[in-house]
Amino acid sequence: MKRGHSHLINGSVPVFRRVRIDLAYDGTEYAGWQLQQNAPTVQGVVEDALSRIVGGGRVPVRGAGRTDSGAHARGQVADVALTTRLSDDELQRALSQLLPADVRPVRVLTVPESFHARHDAIDKTYRYGIDTSVAGDAWWRRYALFWPHAMDEGAIDAALALLPGTRDWSAFVGSSCTVDDRVRTITQARRHAVRPDLTMFEFTADGFLTHMVRNIVGTLLEVGRGKTGPEAVTAILESLDRRRAGPTAPAHGLTLARIRYDESAGGASGDAPPVW
Repeated sequence: MKRGHSHLINGSVPVFRRVRIDLAYDGTEYAGWQLQQNAPTVQGVVEDALSRIVGGGRVPVRGAGRTDSGAHARGQVADVALTTRLSDDELQRALSQLLPADVRPVRVLTVPESFHARHDAIDKTYRYGIDTSVAGDAWWRRYALFWPHAMDEGAIDAALALLPGTRDWSAFVGSSCTVDDRVRTITQARRHAVRPDLTMFEFTADGFLTHMVRNIVGTLLEVGRGKTGPEAVTAILESLDRRRAGPTAPAHGLTLARIRYDESAGGASGDAPPVW
């Protein structure tokens, strides 16, 4: 398909509607989700593909979450208002042809005009992978942090148990965060052993702040190495001081796994967490 040419189906009349696009991507080559002028972003390539499909100028896309540079997604959600002759399935196929191989349109679904990918989200789930194999797993090198250190699983689980709740997360927020309200509710924080040498941390919350998950993971790894006790998590949280927490874990281990919506707001029965 050439730039500037719409993908026409049976001469049908173009219809204006709002569409939800579920996306999976490998974020290695991108400077995050959000559009930037001088760097490739996932939002940028999605908007470029859509503009080629509708044959016009820029088609603004709203994403549910701003994943970090180098971070990944299995369950990112975006929405866009556009006029097209294409059905949902046809639009998905057109996007599959035009998007790069590391950005995949998992599903396209017409939703109510009022749907907002970010504002209507009930909660989001992030996963962070830790590779504890002896030499590092070549297949997981882009999606999990190679961690050739001890991991006291009991201590980590005790620290994880202290995280769920509604509180100010300033102690785990990156310095670049510009949000004043830093109160969020974590409903789930757990560790899952995918196999003996691959661990996933999983966090579900009503929202996340800049580098929040990566800073929590960095602190949990300090607990796992015995550099601090699990009870220190409570003191760190109460301090509201980022300097008290552990280092920021690298972005490549982080994946936006799932965003959940109410069906009346544009959710779908397929909003299930992806496989590990």
